[in-house]
Amino acid sequence: MPADVFLPVEEIDIFCRFCLKTLPAQLDRSIAGNGRTVDKDATFEYSCSKCGKTFCFSGNDLKERMEAPEQLPQPRDYLPKNHYVIGETIVHKKFKENGLIVGKDHGSPTRILVKFEKSGLKKLVEDI
Repeated sequence: MPADVFLPVEEIDIFCRFCLKTLPAQLDRSIAGNGRTVDKDATFEYSCSKCGKTFCFSGNDLKERMEAPEQLPQPRDYLPKNHYVIGETIVHKKFKENGLIVGKDHGSPTRILVKFEKSGLKKLVEDI
């Protein structure tokens, strides 16, 4: 497999804006930006496991599929200047708990949707 090919995770937990819940979503298809190579610039379509609605994400916003699941990375400390991907786990110092990134709102600044066990769903800024 060429080094520039990107393989996102098959299933992610996302915040479904139609169901208003965090639910599993399955990868439906990928759309190569240049029509040939599926890389980090490609678009990936996931569908909600409950309502079937689809969501499109750039490869730059998705976690890459890992060959060995036992090599799970440690959660990163949340800092507004960092870039995060959907499916990544972060540690928030103020909330004193881990959270799973379940979506993104692109705008200025970009916001990540993070599901915390105790604090619930929160929007946090990134890339500032």
